[in-house]
Amino acid sequence: MKQLNLFYVGFAAILYAVHVSPWSQLLHPDVRMIFVFLVFQSYLTFNIAQIGLKDGKEKFVQFQLVNLTIRFILSLSFIGFFAYSGTPEIYLFVINFFVLYLCSANFEIIGLLRNLRRF
Repeated sequence: MKQLNLFYVGFAAILYAVHVSPWSQLLHPDVRMIFVFLVFQSYLTFNIAQIGLKDGKEKFVQFQLVNLTIRFILSLSFIGFFAYSGTPEIYLFVINFFVLYLCSANFEIIGLLRNLRRF
C-alpha cells in the first residue's frame, strides 16, 4: 500500500510538472478527473487483490481475473460517460486516459510479478 501511495504521489508530481511546463497543451483540461479515477480504480482493485491473497492464496488467479474485468468495465464506462456528455477535444481526452492508464497498469503489473515470485 505504501508503494502504491508513493507511486501516485510521484505520478501527480509529474502531471503537475507537465501542466506548468510549455507542454501543457498535451494535457486535456479534465486530466485531473482521469487521475482521480485511476487512483480510485487502483485502490479498489488493490483491495480486491488483497482479499485474493488471504486464505492460502488459492484464489489469487480468480481474483486477478475479477480485477481485470472490473478495470475494463469501469474504464469503458468512464470514457463512455465523457464521450456521451460531449467533452471537448475527446481524442485528446482518450489519448491522455490511455497513457495514464498504461503507466498505472505497468506499475501494478510490476507489483503483481513481485507478489507472484513469493509463491
